[in-house]
Amino acid sequence: MNRVRQFRFESDLLDRFDRINEFLAANGSEVIRRLMEQYVAEKEEALKVKVETTLEMKENFPVDGEAYAVGKAENGKYFFAWGSEVPYVDEVPLYDVPNGECGIKWFGSKNEALAAMNEAVEAREPQ
Repeated sequence: MNRVRQFRFESDLLDRFDRINEFLAANGSEVIRRLMEQYVAEKEEALKVKVETTLEMKENFPVDGEAYAVGKAENGKYFFAWGSEVPYVDEVPLYDVPNGECGIKWFGSKNEALAAMNEAVEAREPQ
């Protein structure tokens, strides 16, 4: 799904950008998308922290190949992670990733992280 976002540029920079794109027959939107992808990939890598320990993990839940996990990172904070990737990696993003199928949420205490995991488990288990 594409979304529209509006940006502001200095007129001179935008004129230069348009001239180069016209000469190269390049799509300006595609150029900006590629620059954004490069920037995001670099920052995502830079904004990772090592997992110090996994405190609790519920593997193959809610489906095979996925897990719910609570861990502590080197920064001293606790996280609840879920999905097929994040619970299994040695480094995790320093920020919340609220994606539905795979993500991470940060907490100030172990009890908060464990409570979040327990709440998620209870919501998925049949009554």
